[in-house]
Amino acid sequence: MRQKAVALGAGGTGGHLFPAQALASELCRRGWQVTLLTDDRGAAFAGQASRDTVALPASRIGGGVSGKARAAAVIASATWKARRLLRERQARGLVGFGGYPSFAPALAAKSLGLPLLLHEQATKFSLANQKLLGAATRVALSFPIEHGRRDADKFVLTGPPVRPEIAAAAGAPFPTLDGSIRLLVVGGSQAAAVFGEQIPRAVLQLPDDLRARLRLALQYRGDDAEDVRARLEANGVATTVAPFFHDMADQLVAAHLVICRAGASTAADLTAVGRPAIFIPIPRGGSADEQDRNARAFERAGAGWRLAQVDLEAGLLAPLLRALLSGDALAEAAAASAKLGRADGAARLADLVEQTLA
Repeated sequence: MRQKAVALGAGGTGGHLFPAQALASELCRRGWQVTLLTDDRGAAFAGQASRDTVALPASRIGGGVSGKARAAAVIASATWKARRLLRERQARGLVGFGGYPSFAPALAAKSLGLPLLLHEQATKFSLANQKLLGAATRVALSFPIEHGRRDADKFVLTGPPVRPEIAAAAGAPFPTLDGSIRLLVVGGSQAAAVFGEQIPRAVLQLPDDLRARLRLALQYRGDDAEDVRARLEANGVATTVAPFFHDMADQLVAAHLVICRAGASTAADLTAVGRPAIFIPIPRGGSADEQDRNARAFERAGAGWRLAQVDLEAGLLAPLLRALLSGDALAEAAAASAKLGRADGAARLADLVEQTLA
């Protein structure tokens, strides 16, 4: 009987790693041996997971002739190493989750004649996935994407895969608002420095009675994290500050409101548990348009509110918080968020992997 082994290729941020980890957990539960191929950043981030993680060289395509030449050399080295790993571990195929570190493993799989299944977590194809669409055996989508390709039959809507602990929290009742109010602030796997600078400022502008009820969990990595916590505590706000929350499912279950970026993985987690959010999309960069689309979609569905980062910096968060924390809008938005979510995306994606690699 052939060994049930598969490799996953993913970029080094939570947007790529979280869905990869969700699939890995489901496949391991089904008896598969899973190897995660990523870069140094992704390996450090995923290092706490029990499954095998291998860091490969990775590089963005640089500008100019010399930059492109250096990137090509790195990709060639990573592809050769990935080929060796795929042969050694007798992988039946590779699942690519986007991000430039996933590109070389995908090339390695195709060079060995192995099936390549791509997964797109966002509402628009990442650059790596876009370049690999023609080579892909199947393409799994978290959300519908208009692609206009003739090979439309290989595109399958599986829904967003969420980690087992998030899936287990699906359906948790929205906490009552007759006592303390729990505000969770997260800026993605890389954190968001501006959140640690601007959100405490907005919280400190709230009325005394609201500050006394508030329980703030703030993801912040700054050197002044302890000073931020102490200042909030001195003004009556019970505060936890951490560079990363490893108990995200518990944090979401307890939260009345989340302030966050608007990446696809964040959106998937929020809708799986059913929690409302103030979305502050990243203002620039490769995924800025995607995050803005996600935030606007949540706002249209009544599941959250969109606030541009320039508006955050202009002081508009405090009046929004004051209005939301004093009324019934949070419970209504939580119900709308839950209607958008599904917790079986990882199982549906694992089904597609097993069908493709059978």
